[in-house]
Amino acid sequence: MRYLLLIAFISFSLYSCEGNDHEKRPEQRKEFVHAPLEALKPFPQAIAFNNCIKPNHISQGQMNQDIIDYYYHWLRSYVRESNGTTPGGGYYVKMLGTGGDGNEITTSEAHGYGMIIFALMAGRIADAQKYFDGMLNMFDKHRSTGNPECMSWLIHKTEESRYDKGSATDGDMDIAYALLLADKQWGSEGAINYLEKARTMISKGVRQSDMSSISKRSMLGDWDTNNYSSRSSDWMTAHFRSYHAATSDEFWLAAADEVYQLIDALSTNYSSTTGLMPDFIVNKSPRPATEYYLDEYKETDEYSWNACRYPWRISTDYAHFGTADAKRVMMKLQDFIIASSDGEPSDIKAGYYLDGRPINSYSSNAFTAPFVAASIVDPKYQVFLNKGWDVIKAEKESYYGDTIGLLNMLLISGNWWNPAE
Repeated sequence: MRYLLLIAFISFSLYSCEGNDHEKRPEQRKEFVHAPLEALKPFPQAIAFNNCIKPNHISQGQMNQDIIDYYYHWLRSYVRESNGTTPGGGYYVKMLGTGGDGNEITTSEAHGYGMIIFALMAGRIADAQKYFDGMLNMFDKHRSTGNPECMSWLIHKTEESRYDKGSATDGDMDIAYALLLADKQWGSEGAINYLEKARTMISKGVRQSDMSSISKRSMLGDWDTNNYSSRSSDWMTAHFRSYHAATSDEFWLAAADEVYQLIDALSTNYSSTTGLMPDFIVNKSPRPATEYYLDEYKETDEYSWNACRYPWRISTDYAHFGTADAKRVMMKLQDFIIASSDGEPSDIKAGYYLDGRPINSYSSNAFTAPFVAASIVDPKYQVFLNKGWDVIKAEKESYYGDTIGLLNMLLISGNWWNPAE
């Protein structure tokens, strides 16, 4: 009885912080809430990555506290509980999806981000495993209609499974990766075998339906049959190397190599002075997609709301695996953005044409944080990194920018550790 009262108290506390835009989860919560396990890699890990730098104008302790403060802002602002329709209930990160009809409560993209955050914040932060397992249950009950080892790219506000759709590659990749983090964080001998779930999703979900066995490129989702269409925000080469470590499938190393071949070809032919990548890529000989690709928005052929994540994904490959190509392409990109912003991260704009001209006059952490994170690859960017940390931690805007900001703060500070080690 005391256990149930404790759970109710914790839940009520979270509701009172978040407002009244959701209902309490029903008693099926027991399906995924288990006795908490010890965090084997408790926050903060504060790793010093080989050949990388961190902000040096503040202490590691202050960086850790900045992350904790930002995490609680993110938790209160965006994490919500199931309305009870989903069997077993769970948690999700509230957002509207580009291309949705406005009736969705979340997407698989947001789901993957949330699961990574909870796996990395466990230990010092209470209830991280409860949130993670709750998100895992929501994934499990909202599988893709294309491949059941992937996730529906959206969850409808009713949470009825009849509204589930096909998958989106980035969400599938992050969820599979988060399961690898969970295995290293809590082990797989408890109520949930995280490693087994990760391997199944990697091999039978992401590998089978989100990747092309012909081109070795990431495609757009389990509905995509074009072997050469790709999205630069899905070039998660550190994920690929972690997948290889977990499955021994050499395909993932070939897929990582393909990413750098794509970057070099696109940079040479379309962004030789900037190193910027377009949101979407098409053709065997890669080129930017057309405007309004997939009916999203006009600048799908430029460095816009998808490609903004590219520096963060590639910088992680250097931090975790020391990949020389990752540093090489990030240094070209950093040299451009520092010159373009006159060395002021606060002047980074929300989108660029591939030739370097800004698309918009305003800024967003969705763009600023990944550019700042790329500064870790070389000491020449120390001043920019220091300034950038202060910009990221102070910026609070919306789901997308805030979530990307938090994830990049975890990387920059050494608190995003490598699950392949």
